[in-house]
Amino acid sequence: MRSGTEVYKRVAERCSSYDKKDKKDAFTNIANDQKSCLTCRHFAEDEHCRLDLYDPIAKNLGC
Repeated sequence: MRSGTEVYKRVAERCSSYDKKDKKDAFTNIANDQKSCLTCRHFAEDEHCRLDLYDPIAKNLGC
């Protein structure tokens, strides 16, 4: 699913299940206070949403 950083931010902003993970769990170098799929507990290290919410939200955004 690897998308650009901006798309991950837009999707996370519209996701009702976004759950910020702790800094110690972050696997990216993105600032941990930034809302993004990359900073969500439900987003796996292989860059997919464990709740399968990414695709419907991205589709709604026209991504």
